[in-house]
Amino acid sequence: MRSVSLRWNKLFLFLGLIRSRQSCSPTYILPELAFSNLVQREFRRSERSGHFCRVLLIYRTNTQGHGVPLSVELADKTISLLFHSCRDTDYIGWYRQGRILGVLLTTLQRESVVDGCQTLQARLADRLRDAFTFTDARFLQIHVLDPGELTTFNPSGHSPSSPVLKD
Repeated sequence: MRSVSLRWNKLFLFLGLIRSRQSCSPTYILPELAFSNLVQREFRRSERSGHFCRVLLIYRTNTQGHGVPLSVELADKTISLLFHSCRDTDYIGWYRQGRILGVLLTTLQRESVVDGCQTLQARLADRLRDAFTFTDARFLQIHVLDPGELTTFNPSGHSPSSPVLKD
């Protein structure tokens, strides 16, 4: 049963990768399972190759700081902005379906990991701030995590250290 499941996972991953590179349409992002598999494989590959990778997460919180689903409009606009802000070597997908969008930032150079991630984070925050109303943008959060942080990440328990709009 496990081998059948692995084959299906690989098929969905392959189809997602093809679709994500065929078009910049927001409908062609990786589904949660394919994105998770890709992230795990890239983390292992980057360890072996000496390159770094990170995962950028964008999600919405409510006034109490708990993660809430993105509305369809909010998700579509965010995905569109991500497609125009990320490199061709990065992959966009659902980290948690309907709640958290993820961007796998691949092949980062050792010297530029921190600066590159901070630059992307600031650029996305600016674009999201310009694209949304104050109310929508106020509760959007952006975090860049390394492989170790991703396994323990919980949007409700994570301090909103990088909101799109700062109070």
